[in-house]
Amino acid sequence: MRTFRVKDILKDKILVSRESARLLQAPLNAMMVSVKTPANAPQITPLAVDFEDVEGIAPSFLDELLTIFESLLGAESNGKERCLIVANPPTRLSLKFEAVARGHGMSVRAQSDGSWLLSDSRNPMV
Repeated sequence: MRTFRVKDILKDKILVSRESARLLQAPLNAMMVSVKTPANAPQITPLAVDFEDVEGIAPSFLDELLTIFESLLGAESNGKERCLIVANPPTRLSLKFEAVARGHGMSVRAQSDGSWLLSDSRNPMV
């Protein structure tokens, strides 16, 4: 799994704006490039965005982050499953965040370690 810490890029403790999320595009892209797998690879490498030391995020921030994630995947996904882990989320998973994920054709589940797993709703990862 590849990870980057949001706090290393954004200094705000509460992340609410879409503009803030856009500042994560370059590090997310770099992380995605570093884990490129061949089109016939049997598995995908999970990518994680670590929110350690962040105190809150707004649904609009997550929505923009997922929009960026989708645009970076673009045509390269070739039908591969999308998967993003939100490590150390600053808040509990709520219906608002679930609705944001659904708007992107994804499902979101809280994991035993507290992280959120966002994956394709048509073929969710176990």
